[in-house]
Amino acid sequence: MSGQTLNRTELPLPDPRFQGTRNRTLKGSQPDWRITASVRPPEGAPNVMLILIDDAGFGNPSTFGGPINTPNLTRLADSGLKYNRFHVTALCSPTRAALLTGRNHHAVGFGSVGELPGPFPGYNAARPQSAAPFPQILQMNGYSTAAFGKWHMTPDDVQGTAGPFDRWPNAWGFDHFWGFLGGESGQYDPLLVEDNTVIGVPEGKDYYLPDDMTDKAVEWLHSVAAQDPGKPWFMYYSTGCSHAPHHVPTEWSDRHKGQFDMGWDRYREMVFESQKRLGVIPPDARLTPRPDVFPAWDSLPPDQKTLYARQMEVYAGYQENADWNVGRLLDAIAGMGQLDNTLIFYIWGDNGASLEGTTSGSFNELTFINGIALTPDQQVQLIQKHGGLPAWGTEQTNPHYAAAWAWAGNTPFQWGKQVASHLGGTRNPLVVSWPANIKDHGTLRSQFTHCIDIGPTILEAVGLPAPSKVNGVAQMPMHGVSFAGTFADAQAPEVHTQQYFEIYGNRAIYKDGWWACAKIPRIPWDMSPATIARLAPDAYDPDKDPWELYYLPDDFSQANDLARQYPDKLREMQDLFWAEADKYQVTPLLAGLSFYFGITPPRSEQIRFTYHGSDVQNVAPGMIPRIYNHSYAISADLDIPPEGAEGVIVAEADYLGGFALYVDRDGRLKHTYSTMAVWDYRQESDRPLPIGKVNVRMQFQADASKPATGGQVTLYVNGRPVGGGRMEHTVPLRFSGYAGMDIGRDNGLPVDQSYADRSPYAFTGKIEKVIFDLQPAVQPEVEQQLHEIAQQGAVARGMGA
Repeated sequence: MSGQTLNRTELPLPDPRFQGTRNRTLKGSQPDWRITASVRPPEGAPNVMLILIDDAGFGNPSTFGGPINTPNLTRLADSGLKYNRFHVTALCSPTRAALLTGRNHHAVGFGSVGELPGPFPGYNAARPQSAAPFPQILQMNGYSTAAFGKWHMTPDDVQGTAGPFDRWPNAWGFDHFWGFLGGESGQYDPLLVEDNTVIGVPEGKDYYLPDDMTDKAVEWLHSVAAQDPGKPWFMYYSTGCSHAPHHVPTEWSDRHKGQFDMGWDRYREMVFESQKRLGVIPPDARLTPRPDVFPAWDSLPPDQKTLYARQMEVYAGYQENADWNVGRLLDAIAGMGQLDNTLIFYIWGDNGASLEGTTSGSFNELTFINGIALTPDQQVQLIQKHGGLPAWGTEQTNPHYAAAWAWAGNTPFQWGKQVASHLGGTRNPLVVSWPANIKDHGTLRSQFTHCIDIGPTILEAVGLPAPSKVNGVAQMPMHGVSFAGTFADAQAPEVHTQQYFEIYGNRAIYKDGWWACAKIPRIPWDMSPATIARLAPDAYDPDKDPWELYYLPDDFSQANDLARQYPDKLREMQDLFWAEADKYQVTPLLAGLSFYFGITPPRSEQIRFTYHGSDVQNVAPGMIPRIYNHSYAISADLDIPPEGAEGVIVAEADYLGGFALYVDRDGRLKHTYSTMAVWDYRQESDRPLPIGKVNVRMQFQADASKPATGGQVTLYVNGRPVGGGRMEHTVPLRFSGYAGMDIGRDNGLPVDQSYADRSPYAFTGKIEKVIFDLQPAVQPEVEQQLHEIAQQGAVARGMGA
């Protein structure tokens, strides 16, 4: 099909009409080969690659003045352009939805992360059909398309075999997807998805996801070129780096030993000086001061300095590895002879560096999510328990660095991830390379640009219109605008002149250089009951939030608040924000925190979950039965052969947070429960399981229906109590951000390290079914037995236990 004669404003393109002739026989019939041809893009259309780094700051990469070596970001900058006023939304899922659709994130349902969909249009995590993503537009116009790595736009409750799959990557216009659906992944034991199938956790030693992901991306490129070397392709390469957990082999982190001993305050000063030398910030830019919530480096005791310096060494190695893998991908494209006509966008961060690690960081980043507050001294104690500082970044930890490192990584700006009111959360480095068409190599562009502009820019470069109708559905206009005009002209006029920002109540409005903003009374790692109560619908008044005003053409780093000098301009900007908020479905404000205010989906009537056989594996962590904060039981019907049996009956996640019901080598029923590896509990039966048909049950009787409730565990065999113990602390929200649940085995890292040498420790008997009962009743006749078991059998290990 000819690329010059098609009307591409309505997709899919119509089938070509036969313009030959047909007689009763081939004799005299006129063939028309056009009807056998596939849709082709416009003549000369380039390949396109979109690279997205996760949770990274403006002041991290060496290309923009940071200390982390990024030779491949520099390689592309030297053959292309650097943009120092490129903006994102300040949070993962919203940036990705805006980036791929070309529309504002609330307008396509992503005012929050995919794990927390809410009952308002701007927050439902359901992209409307009227917002076709630009990868789908490319696909329908003849491109091969693929996505690799992090997705984060499929809600928890649809991440299984039953779908629906309209919120999975293939439905967004990708011929092929390989990566993970959630917001984060362990880099050593990821729960992987290929297209519309969960393929599970890779087996074997020395596995590392970034390396495998790059191998898969290169393999796809080679396969496309082998079949049709002239067909252009689009690749979305979205790393899990540098989102927590910060996982990287020590060979990478050890390269940075001692590099960050000077601390975060000096880091900011050094990077600021380097940014000016490189010219990526103007000479008159000011370094913004450290907020009071971050401690001064010099005020810290030596053991904390040692811990924090190692945290940053691991983070730096993690990022450096990611850029190295990008280099492998670039080398593959160059080896195919296609680099010259490949348009590449390399975005260093979907938001600013993450402040979610609290002031002390964490050996296990989900302690923060689950409301487990640990002091710096406790962090030091726990990391010693889990292997000491050498273990930071290995599979023995799920670490996140201290929030002050993120603040430093966002030099020269204020704040970071989640804080959409300030540039530390919203401004990230962008490099664009297209050797065949960008000739002003190695130069800087300072026009205001936004992630919603990427799609329109690609469509203009390719020569395609934004369609008015897709699959019969009229399309909302793209809110972004192309900045392709800057490719050839550093002085090209700014075309994106107005933009709102909002994440979790932190909000801003940009117009013609002016920036007005308000930050809510919450720091990004604070989800305490007191803070949630202060922000609750009946307590919070957004009009009481103080507003700030900046004029960015004269104030690159957002350092000089002009609110008192220009009250009329501030009021004008405030009014504009609320008008934009209504237009793009931002309201109601704080709807992204609905879950924390008790605005949750109608309670499911399902209290029993049955898993038949032993072939149900890799159940996503957001899809396991909701055992949290109340009583529950797990039972299993087993068939034990004459020689006995051992192995895992059911396991969720791993030893850094999870549970397992299993039969050990001695034939005893055992239960292990890890409360984020801060507290660990184990119970076991007082005798081996009998031969033949056996029912086993683990029952947790909660003290009360409340978050993180303690309670009593009782183990039963054929209805008779055989052991138990007390658990003082349970997990209130979720065990893992990525590790799944398995029946009949424990994929990935084990829940109990006592069977690590046997992983995945598949059950050697037969499992007929496993049943979860939520809030089962305790039979009155066994209450006395429960009391006796509680006195005799508790086996609890952990801090203070």
